Amino acid sequence: MIAQMDPAFVSQLVPVLAGPGAAVFVLVGVLYGAYKITVQHALPLAGSMGKRHLDQIDTLIATQKAESIAITKTLSSIDRRLARLEGITDAGQFTHNPGAQSPDRGS
Repeated sequence: MIAQMDPAFVSQLVPVLAGPGAAVFVLVGVLYGAYKITVQHALPLAGSMGKRHLDQIDTLIATQKAESIAITKTLSSIDRRLARLEGITDAGQFTHNPGAQSPDRGS
């Protein structure tokens, strides 16, 4: 047996289901879907990207610190050698050797 509905009730219900009522249900469904996508996919992805970025920055800082230490040691060594060389030349122990110059430097 097929249930019969009052035609007056149906004529009142159809505009609500096809108009603003349907729009509200669709909006609620879209907002729920956007919420689920954001919570389940976007936020974990953003968190992992942020962690990866911070790890790269930590690696970069460690590398720059090691380079800074190496440069400081090298400059210190150069400074010591230069001081020793200046001490030799100032004491008159250094003699000019023109044969040691490269040909492109001139005389």
